[in-house]
Amino acid sequence: MTLALRTPLAVFATGLLALSLHVGAFAFLIEREVFTSENFVASTVAALGEESSRDAMGKLIVDQLIDEYPLLIILESNLVPMFSDLLGTPALREVIALVGIDIHERIVTGNQDAVAIDLVSYRDTILLPLEAVAPRLADLVPESWFVSVEVLEAGTLPDLSRYVETVGLALFISLAVAVLLIAFLLRFVQRRGVAVALIGVAFMLAAIATSGLVPGGRWLTIAALKGEQNQTIVVNVYNEFTDPLFAGASMLAITGVALIAVGIAMRTGRNSTQQHSPGEG
Repeated sequence: MTLALRTPLAVFATGLLALSLHVGAFAFLIEREVFTSENFVASTVAALGEESSRDAMGKLIVDQLIDEYPLLIILESNLVPMFSDLLGTPALREVIALVGIDIHERIVTGNQDAVAIDLVSYRDTILLPLEAVAPRLADLVPESWFVSVEVLEAGTLPDLSRYVETVGLALFISLAVAVLLIAFLLRFVQRRGVAVALIGVAFMLAAIATSGLVPGGRWLTIAALKGEQNQTIVVNVYNEFTDPLFAGASMLAITGVALIAVGIAMRTGRNSTQQHSPGEG
């Protein structure tokens, strides 16, 4: 095969390898961090435990109280930070975990109902901030109000149910294709050092594409949401899940740099112990 034909094929294989690695990294993240319940809930609890998330949930709770009891609007500026602090206490950590479980159930089943939690057993604890500033108003809040308190509105969360069965398959196929393309480049490119460097370039391109998903995905997430509090909560959860994606992109980049360095060394290094064959440089 002529060099004129080999070069475009090698470039095409490098690009396809980069795409396969990119898809594999993203599929691995979704499979491990989103569709695995334990990991998802742990990340969600961490995200909802952030001060900005607690502030947003506190505002949503206070807004619902004001909707039922408009007189409470005069205490809004006091109640929101009080509820935010309360949500950070060990007493309500279990509630945050329940929210994480409900969010996971929504995104993997396609259920677009609001995320609401039963807080009846926490009534006295939750009313502590209100009792501190207006005990008579606290007595007006009936137990029925705590049966279903919304923390995320209906339709806020993405529907990933259609991908539950396909993500694992996409991961397997992308990794299998990546292995075949690496073997192809090592066999097809006459100079082994060039082949290794091209594989390194593919890893670098995959790293760039993978890290680029984060800001793009954040923008799409915010654009699809209504309400400042909903945006704050969902974006904080999103950011918690993208940390592993950044870590994966970093590993791809490090591997790519290492392979490029090895390829350059193989290409330029000439010594007496180097063996030559039709597939080596």
